[in-house]
Order: sequence, then structure tokens, then C-alpha cells
Amino acid sequence: MLNYIKSEIYRVTHTKEIYLTAGILAALAALLQVLLYFFGGPYRNTSFSYSNLVASPMLFGFMGGMVAVFLYEGGRRNGNLKNTVAGGVPRNKIFVGQCVVSLLTATAVMVLVMAVWIFCAEMLLPKEGPVQLSDLLMEIPMVYLTAAACLISSVLFLEFFANSGTTIIIWLSVWIFAPKLLMYLGFRFDVVYDLALWLPVNFFDLTNGANVNTRECLTAWDTVEGAARCLIFGLVGTAVFGVLGMKLLKKRDL
Repeated sequence: MLNYIKSEIYRVTHTKEIYLTAGILAALAALLQVLLYFFGGPYRNTSFSYSNLVASPMLFGFMGGMVAVFLYEGGRRNGNLKNTVAGGVPRNKIFVGQCVVSLLTATAVMVLVMAVWIFCAEMLLPKEGPVQLSDLLMEIPMVYLTAAACLISSVLFLEFFANSGTTIIIWLSVWIFAPKLLMYLGFRFDVVYDLALWLPVNFFDLTNGANVNTRECLTAWDTVEGAARCLIFGLVGTAVFGVLGMKLLKKRDL
């Protein structure tokens, strides 16, 4: 499996598309700060810039899932997966390798984009408003494990359904639509409400009265209970999708 991971890392680092994608995302991050500097008006400050990320923690999960799709959606079509299996690498180890490489790639892209975003914001914008740099820096470790679970689930869905369009629909259903439906039912049934509050798209919005805007910054992880919920779900979600992937894909026909 280590050889497979090494070969995938080599493939990814020698693919110009990943550098182009990372460059575009970093350029967009810088462009946003420039636009705020020249045209931001009352929103021309670091608080508004950082609030775009602090108020949208599931954005990290979505981007993680998209990195996995970007890296592996063509694996079946171009025959890479069949060649790997024919070379004696078991399906479950392929899955683990893809998760590791996707996570490393997504982390590297995130670090680059966040560095550009923060550097440009600190250099160009007045340090005003309720959302501080510390809020953004705290968000990253609080959402990282959940984003990892989102990424691993994306690898699983892509390998299981073998279609990027289906993968995106299933991913959105699992992480967004179904949790929102459960929350709607939870307003009628208390037992469902308690369950729905353990799903990230819900507890990021509702725990601790989460509210990030131009007047205040209250996040789900501001309290010990909220931070624990973020980390526990991230760990459990990563483990569940990881184990599920190894079991379901072990004997799946190519």
C-alpha cells in the first residue's frame, strides 16, 4: 500500500491541473481582499473578510469532497484502477491510499489558500469588527476532522457509484439535504432533534446560538460542549466512512 500511496503522490505532484486549481483558488482569495479594499465600503475590514469563512464551516467539507472527485473521477474511465488491481493491490488498500493522498492534497491546497487569504487581508484591510483572525485560526482545527470525513465519504461514493455526477448528488444528500430534513422533523419530535443536532450542517448553525455577522461572532466551537461535538463527530465520521469504504469496496467488481 505504501508503494501505491507513493505512486499516487508522484502522479498528483506531476499533474499540472492540481497546481492550476490551487493557483486559481489562491488568486480568488487574493482578489476578494483587493475588491474589499477598493469597493468594500462599510465591509472594508478584516472582520467581513474572515466572516465569509467563519460563517461557512461546511465550505471546508465541500472543498475536501471536491478535491477527491477532482483527483479520482477519471480512475475507471482511463483504466488506472483496473491496472492497479491487476498489479496486486487490494481494493480496500486502494481506497485507503486514495483517502490519504486526497487528504494530503486537500490539506496542502487549504494551507496555501488560507495563507494567501490571511496575508492579503492583514496587509490590505483595516483590523476592525467582531470577527478576528483568531476566530478563523480556531475554525480550522475545529472543522478539519469533519472535512476529512466529507472527503473520505466522497472517495467512497465515487468508487462505489463510479460516476462523478451521482457522487455529488449522494454527497449533498448525505451531508446537506438529509440532515436538514431531520432538523425539520426535529422541530416536531424531540428525539429526532437531538439526533439532528449531531450532524455538522445543523450543529455548526445552531450550537451555542451560532451567529456570525457584522455585529457579533458566536460559533459552535466557542464553548467546550460545542468544540467537543465538532471533534467527536469528526472522529466518528472519519472512522465510519473509512471502515464502510474498506468493507464495501473490498470485493466490489470493477
